[in-house]
Amino acid sequence: MKKIRNVFKWSLVAVGSLALIYFSSMIIREIRVVADNQEITTQNFVVRYSGILESEGKDISEALEANYDRIREELQDPKHDRISVYIHSSQEDFNKATGLINSKANGTSRGPLTFHLKYDTWYNSVFPQDMSKVAVHEFTHCVQLNILIQDALSKTAQERLGDFDKAFEEKFQKKYPQWLWEALSDYEAGMVNKVSVKYGMKNRPTLQELNNSNQIYTIGYTIIDYFVSTYGKDKLGDFIKSYGDFDKVLGVSESDFEIDWHTFTDKKY
Repeated sequence: MKKIRNVFKWSLVAVGSLALIYFSSMIIREIRVVADNQEITTQNFVVRYSGILESEGKDISEALEANYDRIREELQDPKHDRISVYIHSSQEDFNKATGLINSKANGTSRGPLTFHLKYDTWYNSVFPQDMSKVAVHEFTHCVQLNILIQDALSKTAQERLGDFDKAFEEKFQKKYPQWLWEALSDYEAGMVNKVSVKYGMKNRPTLQELNNSNQIYTIGYTIIDYFVSTYGKDKLGDFIKSYGDFDKVLGVSESDFEIDWHTFTDKKY
């Protein structure tokens, strides 16, 4: 009985110590975070933030600049104006700024020139992500949109430009594959976990199934990894502009691509 009491006592001490460390760290962070709105302007981005550390805002801006030229070159992105980045310190602020009601997302793009982030830390997320990678992921969404919009504009007659925004949005929502949208962004951001890939590939998902599944976030990287390994990066830009047309760009059917992608993933991951 005495032994049980000792175990219980030291368990309480351990829990109390962990709680003290957690709350002490949280208080120290609250003291150090930037309360007022701050802005970092780089060559290609304007990063606006509050409620996070100055170093965290700087890390985001540096990661974006470091990947800017590479991603645009790989995807054959046409001229891209400076992008506005808004970083929020809480889910409530993120949802209010983006209009995403009850969202649990930590990032969303708002056209080719704007995206928002909800900064993940151990204090506001159970499993925080690498926010530099999340930022690059969202930037890649902006690049995809810019490619599609500029390509559509080049094919739109002058007299139809007044209806362009509505027509483009309808086509994008209806025809651009969700799996491509997320897989490409994960690939360019380097977001991959081999354990998650093995779990996600167990049931051999099809690309169409991934259009309506959160599983795309765990295995999306592998799709583009296979694409690049087999067909090269120079095909990515045309594939985006074709809205994921396998026959037109790669000369293979979607089903044949899936079979070979599954085989590739089995061997590599």
